[in-house]
Amino acid sequence: MTKEDIEKDTYPKNIIKHLLLSTALFLPFCFFIWFYASSLLVIPVKYLLQLVLSLWQPDLFNAVSQNQYLLNIETLIFPNTTFAGQEGKLAVLDVVVNPMLYGYGLAVIAGLVVSIPDLKASKRILQIVMGYVLIVLVQTFGSFWETIKHLIFEAGPDAQQAILDTGLAPNFIALMYQLSYLIIPAVVPTSYWIIMNSDFISEITGLKINDDRNFDGKEVSDRQRKENKL
Repeated sequence: MTKEDIEKDTYPKNIIKHLLLSTALFLPFCFFIWFYASSLLVIPVKYLLQLVLSLWQPDLFNAVSQNQYLLNIETLIFPNTTFAGQEGKLAVLDVVVNPMLYGYGLAVIAGLVVSIPDLKASKRILQIVMGYVLIVLVQTFGSFWETIKHLIFEAGPDAQQAILDTGLAPNFIALMYQLSYLIIPAVVPTSYWIIMNSDFISEITGLKINDDRNFDGKEVSDRQRKENKL
């Protein structure tokens, strides 16, 4: 075995070690920044969630407000149940959701992107920004279904009836909530990173296709085909 062959065999292993070490170092730092900036990162989720709710059921939802990284969804559901000392007061149901439960993928994406060796700074920034847009959609999706789940299962008969009147079935709501809480936040970040860095993944796994070799093979096959005709 030549020196070049040894280097080709050890190169992917060295890159994988570098990737694992860099990821282990950068991920905690990215999670720290992600949580520290949570109040700012949630702002687009607030406006997007308010837009979705107002377009879907304008007579059911009033507004979405933000308290640090928590979102407060104010509904237009007026429960008939009264509490001691609150007689005669008009009340509406509010739902508080934590969109950060669905947004940890941003820290994962940032940690993985920063850990890739020999990647241009402009590409790193672009991938992180695009990943943030994707995670905002994931957070909005999760916050929406958490709100609906709370109203139909936990907020009392008035809220339950209001959601049933929209045409959503309880089983469907439960399914979408589980999907938005357990599967999508975990799968989307890693899938996004793999798709955006497919060449790098192919290189370290040995699946990269050599285009020049394929073209050479095509030229040889064409030459052989011509010779066979003659």
